[in-house]
Amino acid sequence: MTGRRASGGRGLGYGMLAPALAVLAGLILGPLVYSAVLSAYEWKLTDIGLPKPFVGLDNYTRLFDDPMVGVALRNTVLYVVGSVGAELVLGFVVAAALFEMTKGRKLANALILLPMIIAPVITALLWRYLLDPQFGLVSQLSGAVGLPSGIGWFGESNLALPALMVVDIWQWTPFVVLILHAGMLSIGEEQFEAARVDGAGHLRILQRIVLPAIVPQILLVLLFRTMDTYRIFDTVFVLTKGGPGTATETIGLYTYRTGFSYFDMGYAMALSIFILVTVVVISTVYVRLLRRREVL
Repeated sequence: MTGRRASGGRGLGYGMLAPALAVLAGLILGPLVYSAVLSAYEWKLTDIGLPKPFVGLDNYTRLFDDPMVGVALRNTVLYVVGSVGAELVLGFVVAAALFEMTKGRKLANALILLPMIIAPVITALLWRYLLDPQFGLVSQLSGAVGLPSGIGWFGESNLALPALMVVDIWQWTPFVVLILHAGMLSIGEEQFEAARVDGAGHLRILQRIVLPAIVPQILLVLLFRTMDTYRIFDTVFVLTKGGPGTATETIGLYTYRTGFSYFDMGYAMALSIFILVTVVVISTVYVRLLRRREVL
């Protein structure tokens, strides 16, 4: 009798979830399938009413001959590695400092998380004014202390991409702090007491106890932040629009420009599918590492 009730309860639960899951699947799979189909056609937004020739995989093979794809991928990889690497290091340092705090931890957590709750577009506008070469606060403070001022951070080809990284690091390091700090709080107190009895200092405790214990949280942070930074668009679009030249052209921005500036929607859809596939591959690697860590 109990088994029948449990089975009936599960059936009722699945039945109640089915409509929502169907709508969610339609919202996700519908645009995905439409994009995949569209990528097999040569479709220009300017050719309204004209037939769309079927080109098969030509839009995908075009990826390997397009020099801008290589430039965009290089900038994207540099952006991902620089931003995520710095966020991980800074996030660990700040999370460790919070873990050692005995007073004011809640207030410090609230203040640290403030940048993360600001919309990316608002953050980009804020930093555009902060780094303005004439009226920006950074330029004014630099001149006041005798450092070079009037630097066009987003106008110099060798400074624009690092400046974008700084914006990303400022906004998303709190996310890393949040995840790593939660992992540190889950470590049993008895491990720290045993280490202190053995005479271990703070650095040895961080190295031998804290760091190995939060490896799953580190991999989780790398997974989310790598996916986010790989498909970055809004911050780059607001601050540099890919310039100067192609110094900050990312693969996400190039896809947008291909579709809505050059009106080549077929090729833009092929680029979007390429981004999706690479994100899935990266995610799969991180998920396998997480599972291997759980097994070990």
